[in-house]
Amino acid sequence: MSRFYALINSTGIQEVEATEMPTVPEIQKLVGIPGEEAFFEGVYQRYSDLSIAILCDDNFLMKACQPTLLTPDGITLQGQLLIVALDTQIEDFCLLTQKQLEIVKKESKVYPLTPR
Repeated sequence: MSRFYALINSTGIQEVEATEMPTVPEIQKLVGIPGEEAFFEGVYQRYSDLSIAILCDDNFLMKACQPTLLTPDGITLQGQLLIVALDTQIEDFCLLTQKQLEIVKKESKVYPLTPR
């Protein structure tokens, strides 16, 4: 069964097929601005599948990142975002299933906002 993570940025939603979850340093690079240190934080329970998690740079406001995503419940997030899932059995992040990836693509509104 294929597993994925999604990157959301100013170019849209990019789905990445993966065999393992990115490491912490890889996540920091994925959500950060090139050349700047980045720490990430999770944004939870924003999609219809509550196990989907959004990882973003925890300093996106101070770094003046542009708006990237309007979550299904109306929260605006900025900068490059990494979308993964939560595995409650191991209490850690994991890759998305195909079904979860489809939920992300269907429910995400990427800036600039366009009607669906």
